[in-house]
Amino acid sequence: MRSAQRLRAGIHDAASAAADGAQFREIVMDVLGAFVPYDGGCLAPVDPAVVVPTGFTTRGLDDPVEALRLSIEIEYGPDPDPDSLYVLLRRPTGLRRIGEPADDGTRDGHRRYLELVSQLGMGHELQLVFRDGDRRCWGVGELMREPGRGFTDAELAMLDDVLGDIANGFRSTLIRDASARVRHTGIAAGCPGPAVVVIGADDDFDSVTAAAAVWFERLGWGSPVRGRPGPAHVIARKVRRTRPAPATVRLRTLDGEWVVLRAAIFDETGRVVMTLERARLPEIVTLVTAAYGLTPRESEVLVEVLAGRSRNEIAKRLFISPYTVQDHLKNIFTKTGVNSRRSLVSRLACTEYMPRFGGDLRPDGWFDESGTRTAPVEARTLG
Repeated sequence: MRSAQRLRAGIHDAASAAADGAQFREIVMDVLGAFVPYDGGCLAPVDPAVVVPTGFTTRGLDDPVEALRLSIEIEYGPDPDPDSLYVLLRRPTGLRRIGEPADDGTRDGHRRYLELVSQLGMGHELQLVFRDGDRRCWGVGELMREPGRGFTDAELAMLDDVLGDIANGFRSTLIRDASARVRHTGIAAGCPGPAVVVIGADDDFDSVTAAAAVWFERLGWGSPVRGRPGPAHVIARKVRRTRPAPATVRLRTLDGEWVVLRAAIFDETGRVVMTLERARLPEIVTLVTAAYGLTPRESEVLVEVLAGRSRNEIAKRLFISPYTVQDHLKNIFTKTGVNSRRSLVSRLACTEYMPRFGGDLRPDGWFDESGTRTAPVEARTLG
């Protein structure tokens, strides 16, 4: 019991101390290792709307690139694991244990053990899903141990007790101010031309524009090079599986800017085309409100506030009293750390407007981003 309390305290301290989501994951890996020792592991944030990893933090893996490649193939390949993370998401618990064959020859997660765990020289794996109180998934992970060192029931119970706390850490650090990182990344804020990536059916990058390469660096995904798996490949696999439906993923750069990635099947061969561009407020408002922990009703009030409506107008539209609107506003102010409607709008809108401020305006009044905004993709532009 005391260990579980100390583990929870360590997770809470990580969420408070971390400058951003990437640092939170690094600290959590340390904290977990102190209470549930592991030989290799990975944590990944996800966009709750699509539940695909948008980054990776690995520890203790001799070949993390190969580990990611194997995991992506099993979870998102053409022949997905029937006991995938998507199945785990529908279960009451967010934990699944995979290990060496038992004395009777049986084992849990047969395919993952054969094709992933044993191939990495490990003998045991824990799959983790991090969901908040509203059952939204904010991250996934896995911890591995070498053969002969299985995870105990007591360790599983201790981890199960803090999955929600880790989810809240993923959620809260997603919106943490990361503007200080700009000085340290050394990555240009933008690059002329459309940001377009084409991933072939073999998962190699067929085409990457200069602007897209800059976005990859700013997202912490590294340079898009052949043979290096990453979040873009996961998204491509997701699109192939759900074709013809496209995918929209909301991301945040290392320096704190919101980005929207759109992906769709490009042709009958299975190539996937992706575009990246700065997010506009309507595209991220649902993610931001969830990250701040707003209730559904508070989110509705926030949308009305962003539309410029008064307290009485909001009350009429939502069929509640003006006093109830005011109560919701107070809760919103507390959760977002502001003290007025003006400050609230400023906080949420600065991501949309400040990166574009000072640019030329189009006839419709919006910023002219013809040099940096992602243009529609046509077959002829890809050669």
